[in-house]
Amino acid sequence: MSSHQRMDSKIDSTLIERIQLLESQLEEIRLQTNVLLDIARALNASLDPKVIAANIISAIASLISIDQASVCLFNENTQEFEVIGVFDSRTISPKIPSNLDFSFLAEVLSKGVTYYCSPGNRTQDWEWICCLPLQNAQHKTGTINIHAIRQPEITPEQMQFLETVAGHATSALENALLYAIVERESITDGLTGVYNHRYFQKRLHEYISLCQRHKRSVTFGLLMVDVDNFKQFNDCYGHLFGDTVLKTIVLELRNNLREEDLIARYGGEEFVVLIPEATEKIVLFISEKIREVVENTKVYHQTSAYVSVTVSIGATLWRPSDTPSSVILRADHALYEAKTTGRNQSIYR
Repeated sequence: MSSHQRMDSKIDSTLIERIQLLESQLEEIRLQTNVLLDIARALNASLDPKVIAANIISAIASLISIDQASVCLFNENTQEFEVIGVFDSRTISPKIPSNLDFSFLAEVLSKGVTYYCSPGNRTQDWEWICCLPLQNAQHKTGTINIHAIRQPEITPEQMQFLETVAGHATSALENALLYAIVERESITDGLTGVYNHRYFQKRLHEYISLCQRHKRSVTFGLLMVDVDNFKQFNDCYGHLFGDTVLKTIVLELRNNLREEDLIARYGGEEFVVLIPEATEKIVLFISEKIREVVENTKVYHQTSAYVSVTVSIGATLWRPSDTPSSVILRADHALYEAKTTGRNQSIYR
């Protein structure tokens, strides 16, 4: 074989090796792209932040040998973090330590740059090995946190993958939070923050269906609460003060009702309260408690005057023969009686 032939053969061999290397790299890129597409689909398949957090942790675990990880949401109004996803290979019911300092995450978010510290030989539990900020130009959404790994380092290639996942995660969580805001606004009253009339009707039908399934073993109470002489507040002090009165009453209702009781604005200055698994005694107790609490509440006006407020209440229990309309009508009749016979009282029918 001549020298030219040997040279050509060497060049051919080098080209073949180079082509094979490029093909291998292209295949790796293709696989990574498919993995990222699958992750993006999984992250955007749900509008539940906790499900998204679980999918984020699964995506990380598909590439990195992790022992402990978490996902946190950041509330820009309260400046607080909420843990929405936790992974710990030692248990199926993992929990973040209560004494973990989340102020470090605020620093990561404020800088907007991924934090990474090689685990080395450290044995501290729930340490901060890697924190990836979840943010865009408008909002700081949260962080992805890796606390323990079963490999010596996170490689540059793996870090690039993690940052790509963080980008998808930010979009998915932003969509979920936006949806939650829209959903909440669709079922709540804009002024007072309690549920609106439409949502009350929906839950009333659900309560009745539940009671009908359980026959006589389950019932619920209904209160109709009306602010006494509300028009006078608007006429004497203005509509802004009237709004303050409504918000003050809602605050007192929330502070003095059980967690399971549902409050809704029925319309104007009227509110309704659904009391699950109630008895006549419970309904009477709660309605009178509300009346007394409001009676003892003073609403401050800018003229440095404290204005007294009272409410009238119509109360009833659901009965097996009731329709949604009939149970409301009975409570409404009780409310009318309370208002026409002196106000500032609760009447049960």
